[in-house]
Amino acid sequence: MLRYIIRNPTKYITFGAVSVGLVLLTFLLCDKDPVATIAVIKAGGLLGILAGLLISYSIANTCYIYQQHKTYASFPQPPRDCFWQGNWPSLKGAQDKNKLFDLLGEWVDTYGETILFWRYSATKYFTSDPDLIKSILTEISLFAKTAAIPNRTLFGQRMTGTSSFLTVMSGPQWAVKRKVMSPYFSKIHMTGMFDKCHDYIRRGLEEQFAEVTLGQTPVDIVDFYGQLYQYFLGALGFDLDCGLVSKNAKFHNKTIQGVLKWAPQQFGDTSKLLFMRVSNEVNSVICNLSKLRIICKQILEAKVTEYKTIGAQPDDILHHVITANKLYLDQRSSDVKGHKFAFQDLMTYMTDDVLTIFLVIDNMAKTLANMLVRVMREPRVYEKMVAEIREADLSTLQSMDKSLPYTEMVILETLRLHPTLMRGIRVTKNKNTQLNNGLAIKDKGMIFFGQLVLHRSSKYWKDPYEFLPERWENGSKDITPFTYLPFVAGPRVCMGKHLAMLSMKLALYYTFKSYDMRPVPGEEKDMDWDYRFTIVRPTKGYTAHFTKAV
Repeated sequence: MLRYIIRNPTKYITFGAVSVGLVLLTFLLCDKDPVATIAVIKAGGLLGILAGLLISYSIANTCYIYQQHKTYASFPQPPRDCFWQGNWPSLKGAQDKNKLFDLLGEWVDTYGETILFWRYSATKYFTSDPDLIKSILTEISLFAKTAAIPNRTLFGQRMTGTSSFLTVMSGPQWAVKRKVMSPYFSKIHMTGMFDKCHDYIRRGLEEQFAEVTLGQTPVDIVDFYGQLYQYFLGALGFDLDCGLVSKNAKFHNKTIQGVLKWAPQQFGDTSKLLFMRVSNEVNSVICNLSKLRIICKQILEAKVTEYKTIGAQPDDILHHVITANKLYLDQRSSDVKGHKFAFQDLMTYMTDDVLTIFLVIDNMAKTLANMLVRVMREPRVYEKMVAEIREADLSTLQSMDKSLPYTEMVILETLRLHPTLMRGIRVTKNKNTQLNNGLAIKDKGMIFFGQLVLHRSSKYWKDPYEFLPERWENGSKDITPFTYLPFVAGPRVCMGKHLAMLSMKLALYYTFKSYDMRPVPGEEKDMDWDYRFTIVRPTKGYTAHFTKAV
C-alpha cells in the first residue's frame, strides 16, 4: 500500500486535502464551534466517517484522473469509453470475445503505430512500430522486463519465481545466467546433439503411436505433442532411464497444460478469482505443480552429486543449470554484502530453472499443434510438405535442413499467423523516456508490442491473413526488420530457437514418414485459436485420426 501511495502521491495528497476540507466545512457549518463539530462527527458514527472518506476519495480520484487526461492529451490515443474507466470496457470486452489483438490492430491503424490507452487512471502504451520495437528489445538500459507477468506463482504455489534464466529481472544477474546457458542451445552444439535428439523424438513417438488405434482413436494433437515434448525433454536433459520424467511424461504434460491454462487467468475480476480458487481443477493443478517441483528437486539432487563427482558435462543441460545458478548466487552475494546463500537457496533457484524449461519446451508442442491444425485443412500445403518429408535425408542436421526447405517455410508461416507468444511487455527504467516521432513516456510506464498485430499488418505483409508458406522462399530477405518476432529479438532473443526448429522437423519427419493425418469426421473445416492469453493454442480442429501412410 505504501509503495502504491509513493507511486501516486498527487492522488493521496488530494485525498488528504479533501478529507481535511470536509472537516473544515463541518466546522464552518457548526458556526466554528469545535465541540459542536466533534458532536456532529460522533453522531455520524463509523458509517458517517466512512461516507466522508469515500466522498473524499471520489473527489480526489476524479481530480487525479482529470489531471492525467490533461497531461497525456497530446499523445495519440483512441477515445476513452468513459471518464473513470478509460478504455478498459472495450479492452475487456474484446479480450472476452478473443478479439483483443483485432482491437489493438484497429487502434494502431487509426491513431498511429504507437498509442496510449487507459486502464482506469493508469496509462499503458502499445506499439507496432518496428523502429521502436527494435529500441525496446535492444536498448536494455532504457527498457526492462516487468515483474507483473503471470508465470511466477499459481495462487501462491511457486512456479518459476523471479530468478529463472527467463524471468530474472536484474540485468547483471540475467547476463550471468544467459552466458552459461546460451552455449548449450547454440546451433553448433545442436549439431553435435543431433543424433541424440533424432533418437529421442523417434522413441517418444513410437511409444505414443503404440497406444493409438489407427483410423479409430481420435487424437488430441495438443496433448499428443505436449506429451512428446515432455518425454523428449526428460530424455535429452534429465533422466531417460530413471523414470522421473520420460516414463511419466503424461503426468508432466497434464501439469504443464493445467498451469498454462490457469496461470494467466489469475489477473481476472474478483468473482472469477473466487471461482478459480475453489475450483477442483485449479486446486488439482496446484497440487500437481507442488509435486512437480518435488520431482525437480529429486532430479537436481542426483545431478548435483553427479556434477561434484565428474564435473560439468557440456551435453547435460542440468549441469549448465547448476553452473549458472552457482554463479548467479555469487553475483547476488556480492550485491548483498554480508549475505551468504545456503544450499537450499541454490536448490530453489535451480528448481525455478527446471520448471521454466518444462514450461517453455511446450511452446514447441503448441507450434506443432497450431501448424497441423492448419495443414490438415490445406491439401496443397499438406501434400507438398509430406512428400518432401518422406524423401528427406536425416543423416546429419545440415542434410536435414537442406532436404526440408518447404517444411521450414510451413513452420515459419505458422509462427507468423499463430506466434506462440502473442505479445511482449517492457517497462521504462527512467522518467521522460524519449521515443521516436517526437513522442515521450513522461513517467515510468509499461509498453506493449504485439506479434499478432505486427505479423498480420497489411503494411508489412501481402495478403497477411492467408497461409502462404511460399512467402518464405527467400528466407527473411524480404521481411522488414523487427516485424517478424516469433522468437523475439535482441539480447533476450529466445535461446532455444535452434532446438525448437530442429525438434519440430524431427517430430514432423517421424509423424509423416509412417503416418497420414486427417481431421476427425465433422471437423474437416473447423479451426480456431485462443488468443486471449500469453500462449496461443488451437480451440477447434485439433482432434485428428492417424492412418498408415500410403
